[in-house]
Amino acid sequence: MGRSRDRARLKSAFGRLRHCHFSRWSIATEGTDEINLGSLIALVISTPAAFAGEITDRAAEAEKALQAGDGAGALDKFRSAEDALWQAMPLGVQNVKHIMSASGFGAYAERPNHVYKPGEEIVLYMEPVGYGYGSDGLGNNQIALYVDLTVLSQSGEKLGTVEKLGRVQLASRSHNREMFFKLNVSLDGVPPGKYRADFLMHDENSQKTAPFATDFEIAE
Repeated sequence: MGRSRDRARLKSAFGRLRHCHFSRWSIATEGTDEINLGSLIALVISTPAAFAGEITDRAAEAEKALQAGDGAGALDKFRSAEDALWQAMPLGVQNVKHIMSASGFGAYAERPNHVYKPGEEIVLYMEPVGYGYGSDGLGNNQIALYVDLTVLSQSGEKLGTVEKLGRVQLASRSHNREMFFKLNVSLDGVPPGKYRADFLMHDENSQKTAPFATDFEIAE
């Protein structure tokens, strides 16, 4: 009887999930001019062979320009290598954190735990990488991402899935890469217990996807 009651509460809670919102703040990368050729070349190892040679060649050109004292030219070559790497790499979601607040890329107040009061909103910080760029028809690059969510019990039982929980679009003149997203999820009505949230991020411009997960607990 109690199990049936909990399932009914979960069904009701998932019905309300569609009202969640996926917020975003974009941080431009201007000013991030440090050249780390070693790190870039190391990343080439995990890219497809068709791109690896192109990335390595551009990085080598950047190093040659730097040795010749052409810092501006080296930076241009380095960014060209970075562009090729970004295009070749898979979509990823890094640094997923439960937070209390966020004011910028890498600037957030992390929660001390993943335990929430009944009805309390779950707020997640994340940094997507490897997404593509489309066009908004106005001369801007456009980033377009959305996420699906599946909640599982502590034993791994699938409790419910919501597709396109949140969708964001960002138009910019530049290829923004240092950016974060804040996902607010309301699970009002979910019974006390420990759960796992499995997310799947979709990139509308490249058709790439990236899974990521986190645990959370609803307190008694």
